[in-house]
Amino acid sequence: MREQVRVSVIIPVYNVYEWLDQCMESVVGQTLSDFEVILVDDGSTDGSGEKCREWEKRDGRVKVISKENQGPSIARNRGMSEAAGEYLVFIDADDWVDAAFLEKLYRAADENDAAVSECDIYRFHNDTGRMTYCSCSGPMGLDYTLEEHMKYGNTAVWKCMFRKSLFADNGIVFPDCHSEARAVYALLLALAGKVVNVKEGLYYYRRFRRGSLTEKPRINHGDENAVGLRAFDCLLQGFRRCGLYDRYRGLLQELVISKLSDLLAAFFYRRERSEFLELARRYDLYIRERFPQGGQFSYMTVGGYNLNRILWHLGALHNPYTRFNFSSMISLMHAVEGEFSCSHDNRYREIMLERDIASSFWEILRETEPEYIFLDFIEERFDVIEYGGGFLTGSDAFEGARGKPEHYRLIPRESRECRELWEKSFQEFVEKTKRISPKCRIIVIENYLSEEVGDIHGRESYSQIDEIRRMNGILREYYSFAEKRYEDISFVRAWECDYYYTDREYEYGAVPSHLNEIVNVEIAGKIAEVVGL
Repeated sequence: MREQVRVSVIIPVYNVYEWLDQCMESVVGQTLSDFEVILVDDGSTDGSGEKCREWEKRDGRVKVISKENQGPSIARNRGMSEAAGEYLVFIDADDWVDAAFLEKLYRAADENDAAVSECDIYRFHNDTGRMTYCSCSGPMGLDYTLEEHMKYGNTAVWKCMFRKSLFADNGIVFPDCHSEARAVYALLLALAGKVVNVKEGLYYYRRFRRGSLTEKPRINHGDENAVGLRAFDCLLQGFRRCGLYDRYRGLLQELVISKLSDLLAAFFYRRERSEFLELARRYDLYIRERFPQGGQFSYMTVGGYNLNRILWHLGALHNPYTRFNFSSMISLMHAVEGEFSCSHDNRYREIMLERDIASSFWEILRETEPEYIFLDFIEERFDVIEYGGGFLTGSDAFEGARGKPEHYRLIPRESRECRELWEKSFQEFVEKTKRISPKCRIIVIENYLSEEVGDIHGRESYSQIDEIRRMNGILREYYSFAEKRYEDISFVRAWECDYYYTDREYEYGAVPSHLNEIVNVEIAGKIAEVVGL
């Protein structure tokens, strides 16, 4: 029998030679000393296995297990089977942690008699070096309830510390499938009954590194188009096996839909078009089969990025293929003629720019035949560019692109010419939509640029408040024009909701076009009433 330690740190290792030293230096340098490290060399071919054994020789707390390549789930399970710790931590070998990571998570769990503790994280962009902070405990300084944590919480297990008995007593292991953490995270939280959060960024997650499973996941038993589905089957089966399914039935439907929406967003710019469309079809079919009580419907989106976040809370699969950001009504109605393309460091923005240039909205409308089109006019804040017999949206995505045309005519957004062109374009948009898809219902979400930024404890005006109010005045005229002219278009007054301001800690930037997840949920509820959910 091995002597028990407070924490067992389990690290699956597969072809991470370049990053393993940074990870291990952060682990062995922890302020908590009573721990062991189990490096599971999962059949590495790049020298990572030899480096593991070097660390085993350097530090007596390090143990190496060598095995054939079977993936991270099997590696984690193997590490668990030999762990002597009261608590378990799972770290990815290409990431690294703060020196107090183990101490603070252990103290939080021990002092609160909790089976699960977790911290906030930093996302590190491997190509650019950019670091972004991500709170895992809840939005705007508020803590999630347990059920909110199960639904909205970041399902990655590497930011967590788990009491080992939580796995052992309930027969929980990581399934051998894509998105394996999603198969166990919510169940572990339900069984634990609570989560204690350390509201500090103690884990550094490396994104966009070459060769990672996120960038090109392994084959899922020969079915690449079923990415994530087996994980959710395992999750639902786990809730049934533990006698918790009936208690959480409604939440599980919401959870599965929201997490599948997350996966679609992640795979949208990493998959070829045909492969992605098959994936989206499988996801939609999966939801309809597993939750036949209904609620699933199809829609397209035209508007700002925050509209995507609002609709993510609507309770239907959010498919980025039917999403149009960085486009204005004028560009949707006037495609640029001839060959022209912009490239961008951000692949998602590049795709949206390509759609804006080609006015491909209509092609996708015919292809997908959505039940609804959800619009807001936030992207109408940008100037319009006349070029190549058509118009482009002078968005921030366009400004950051490479290969922009050198000579074009700029039409200022506040000009009378732009106003008249927009009104004509919007009328044409409605008429063309009715011709192509007469059963499709248009719903306008009356969103504005946020004038304030803050959290649940307080807020203040943006420094550029006068400029924001000037632009909101233009947007207000657009919304008024649309509402007065079209009685058959439904309007949702998002700006009337409480907490209608920007989250100052929003991961993707506290800018006036973003709101916060509290108000996004409220707006989604208003939309659901209009849709009849």
